[in-house]
Amino acid sequence: MDRNTFRGRTPRTKTTTYRRAKALSIFLFSLSSLIAKENVTLLSPNLTDWKRTGAVLDTQAGKKDILRAKENTPTSGEIFLDFEGDVANPEFSESALSHSAKTISVVSSSYISDSKYSIFGKKSAFFSGKRNQIHLGVSGSNFFHAHPEPFTITIPLYLSEQGASSVVLDKTVFIKGKKYGFSLEIEENRLVFYANQLIMKENGTTVSAVLQSPNTLPRKEWIFISIYFDTISNRILLFQNGYQTAQFEADGSGIAGIGFPEVDTSNLILAKSYFGNIDGFHIHKGEPLRARDYSRYHRVKFAEDTKLASHNGSYVTSPVYATKYSHSTLEKWNASMETPKDTQTAVFFRGSNQKFQEEESKGPMWISLEDPKNTKLLPKFKFHQWKIWLRSDPQGKSTPSLFGLNYQIKEQIPPEIPTNFRVSLSREKAKTVCFAWNSNHEREVQENGGYLIYFGVEPDRMIGTIFVNANQGKISTIDGKSENADYKNLKFCADEDTLISNIYITDEDAKSIPKALLDPVFSSRHEKRGALFQEGITYYFKIAAYNRFFDEWEGRDQKSKLSSPLSVSFPKEISQR
Repeated sequence: MDRNTFRGRTPRTKTTTYRRAKALSIFLFSLSSLIAKENVTLLSPNLTDWKRTGAVLDTQAGKKDILRAKENTPTSGEIFLDFEGDVANPEFSESALSHSAKTISVVSSSYISDSKYSIFGKKSAFFSGKRNQIHLGVSGSNFFHAHPEPFTITIPLYLSEQGASSVVLDKTVFIKGKKYGFSLEIEENRLVFYANQLIMKENGTTVSAVLQSPNTLPRKEWIFISIYFDTISNRILLFQNGYQTAQFEADGSGIAGIGFPEVDTSNLILAKSYFGNIDGFHIHKGEPLRARDYSRYHRVKFAEDTKLASHNGSYVTSPVYATKYSHSTLEKWNASMETPKDTQTAVFFRGSNQKFQEEESKGPMWISLEDPKNTKLLPKFKFHQWKIWLRSDPQGKSTPSLFGLNYQIKEQIPPEIPTNFRVSLSREKAKTVCFAWNSNHEREVQENGGYLIYFGVEPDRMIGTIFVNANQGKISTIDGKSENADYKNLKFCADEDTLISNIYITDEDAKSIPKALLDPVFSSRHEKRGALFQEGITYYFKIAAYNRFFDEWEGRDQKSKLSSPLSVSFPKEISQR
């Protein structure tokens, strides 16, 4: 029995074996040829470059930067102390007041920074009796002279067990044996405000007043105390947590107003003899803010007249980033965030192959991202931008934080230069040149891509482009495929009719051209790119491959570099010499 015969199989001949080996090699090449030219990159942008709207960047040595919502610090007033800076500089804060010109300044400061209790920021000031005080220079302020405009002093307090009897605020000067000014004190756990000789009469004399609150001050919680000097109506009002608890109103026609002595240059002393914490000390023009307006972060607002709520939140927006190549895709993303209870976050993305500016009103639409792994519906892009929304909880007690963002993109790499490019004159038809080359391996070239052939009269001066094939009235891309072509021997021949078809393309014919070539057709038609072959002239030819994403406006880079030039000389007839 023949050793090649087994269970009824016929012996293999050398020809059969060769054919099978050739078929297998073609099949394996077809698999390898469908390789997408892509590059996957993991990116982690620097948060310091991001634009912040209502947000701040926390930077700490040895720790990662953190983006969070900006605190709800006052934007107007003469002074605001949230004690985030050094003890010698308690004015430092996120508030715009810390960077503006003010007429009230810190003369001296002594307190203990306390990170356990705070309303704004991460610290408050702890005072332990007469050893700790803050002296404020107020002589240049419009609020502390003979005819002040209405103003408010607000002091958030956190009482210690020893704070039942304290002098919280004091401005006192003695003139000719009389005590002028005011003091805010705590007596038997209740607020008492002494207005010493502040009510001026028309006859030049002054009188005093005392405001006593009936409410007991609680322990282990923040209390917002406000004193409102209504100098227009000649009133002094005392508020506790936004509610009025005491009032003095100067009655009678003989009252000239409420004011301070002209010669008074005394300091305003905060925590003259006080036991407890203070955070967010605020002096500002006009009526007191509500206690709810002194939340650490912006809280929800509800309009009683319209019955509508609003809570805008903060935004952080990245610069417009650019990938190396167009038609990139977002594969996945991850935003590292801390989201306390009842806070809210959202991630937005936008991208385009066309360059756009960072302004919100320009560029592509923002797309909300929910699933970090579901990005299939996002547009392809070369330029892209991120935006993240951070919204505090309804009571303004906590805010979400962004620690970092990393994301993975897949870039569409342009095709390689076609290999083994050959050029020869046709023996069958005059002024006809034929080209052959190896097929590109990229899947995006083989599927709805193609080839461009450039020609010129010098190696570095191309005067025409052959990019479509006209066959029986139909226009198609150049793919090099024919009955006798294989992957190592793609073929295409061009004659004068081919050149004319590439130079003059009607609008009707353009409709049948794939999108990848719509814009080259446009530029070719309007820029008159092209020329006919001439006898007796040497032409240089180059070839390039393009993938299905190539077009002149959004994917010009999705084309390979040009091959080295090859030359062909068209003969000149003797009768024409």
